[in-house]
Amino acid sequence: MPGLAFAIGGLSMPIGGLIGGVIALIIGIIILIFPRIINYVIAIGLILIGILSLIGWSSFFSGSHSLIFGILSIIFGIVIFISPRILNYIVGIYLIIIGILAILAGIAGGMALIILITGIIWLIFGIIVMIFPAILNVLVAVFVFIIPGILAIWQSL
Repeated sequence: MPGLAFAIGGLSMPIGGLIGGVIALIIGIIILIFPRIINYVIAIGLILIGILSLIGWSSFFSGSHSLIFGILSIIFGIVIFISPRILNYIVGIYLIIIGILAILAGIAGGMALIILITGIIWLIFGIIVMIFPAILNVLVAVFVFIIPGILAIWQSL
């Protein structure tokens, strides 16, 4: 049977078999117990990506773009590390903007219903994340790790 997969930032990662399911389940539970851990992991990741970009090990950008990307990654990583809840607000703002743009696109496109509904959902989720920023970590724990982990365990039995 093919394994389950989840995606973070465009990177698809398989969760297959009993061991993968147990690991995903444990990660999800850790995130639920310590919800800000995800923010610190992202902050550390941004700092490391920034450093690698500055020393020329980045395959994303080259030349001056690599320098700018590296500096920005380090700055965002430090800001998120110092104030981890800012990441959730950034995601909330992003969802609100994308939601509004999708609603406008749905209206401009002759009320394309699916685009309009998607925009409304994104807008609502963005507002919820802005009001309750910690919910983002819970949603990631449950929908990215715990549910796929349980399904992978169940699938392997």
